[in-house]
Amino acid sequence: MDEMNAKERITAAIEGHPVDRLPFSPFLAYVWESFPKTVQDAGQLAFLESVGADPMWRGAPCAVKQEVPGLELRQRDEPDRVYLEYATPVGTLRAVSIKSRLGNTAFLFEHPIKTEEDFKVALWIEEHAVLTLDPMLVDEHMAGDGRQGLSIGMLIPRGKTAFQSMVENSIGTEELIYALADYPETVEMLWQAMMHNDLKAARLSLEAPYQYYITWEDSSTQNYSPALYTKFIAPEIRGFCETLGESGKSYIQHACGHVKDLLPIMLADGVKAVESISPFPTGNVTLSEARAIVGSRFGIIGGIEPTSFLDLSLEELALYVEEVIEEGSGGPFVLANSDSCPPGVTVEKFKLVSSIVRRRTRQKR
Repeated sequence: MDEMNAKERITAAIEGHPVDRLPFSPFLAYVWESFPKTVQDAGQLAFLESVGADPMWRGAPCAVKQEVPGLELRQRDEPDRVYLEYATPVGTLRAVSIKSRLGNTAFLFEHPIKTEEDFKVALWIEEHAVLTLDPMLVDEHMAGDGRQGLSIGMLIPRGKTAFQSMVENSIGTEELIYALADYPETVEMLWQAMMHNDLKAARLSLEAPYQYYITWEDSSTQNYSPALYTKFIAPEIRGFCETLGESGKSYIQHACGHVKDLLPIMLADGVKAVESISPFPTGNVTLSEARAIVGSRFGIIGGIEPTSFLDLSLEELALYVEEVIEEGSGGPFVLANSDSCPPGVTVEKFKLVSSIVRRRTRQKR
């Protein structure tokens, strides 16, 4: 077989077509900021090419912009906290994040929606949202790093389905369950309005030059039951798949947690591939178990568990990666570290994984 470029190789792997070699497309979230400044200054594309990887740009810029006339965002930064207010004519929501200097990030400590009245403020925001096509960032990406490899576009400005956004960004798992018990109609009214906007955004996103789209869905039964997923998330995912499918495009689901019981639902909804699937301890399913569940036509992207990538020696990692590759075979497969990559994973480990996929290709020939 003739040598493929990175875009051809990854696309063929996702579609289950023959490839010249298995693509290795690492996820650089979190580890990137820990690399030397000289590496960061050269850019991610240069880094991926230097280690012999196949660039896959997960969540490439969304082509849809959302604006809310009448909404005022107020942010105040303190040494250890960030305060963000959403001021509207019908009320104000407040979120608080705590900074983590060790992780060079911040985590949400106080969700903006806390009461039934807050739900009504959030509903006002959704009802007044204006969605428009804005390809500027997409064009910049495609002229930059996106000129090489495969770009998987962010489908909607929210970045997650309505319910997943409630779980992570707006309410929190525990309070959302209480709210569904105390005032379900209020919760579902907001959910419906959010989902309506998301599906509208998905239709607008069809204009972007992407073949595949993604959301940061973070699917995991650590956050909700399969029953809640089926009721509140699956309908939106199914809508994404149907909308994209009408134009010959596909949806890839970012699922970085416990997904074993969700895989059959994703398959039934029309998802093309699951991205960032991980074995224990980050996830709860091995690649061989996942392949047995989804069969030979569903794509799997991931497999290298983050803490294993960090903790294993080079010799141990080589054996581990060989096992991951064997487990992922039998259907569409792209090798990657699952979800984020912990700071401390060395450049040598990325090069090692690339060398393994190339050596296996030479051996087969």
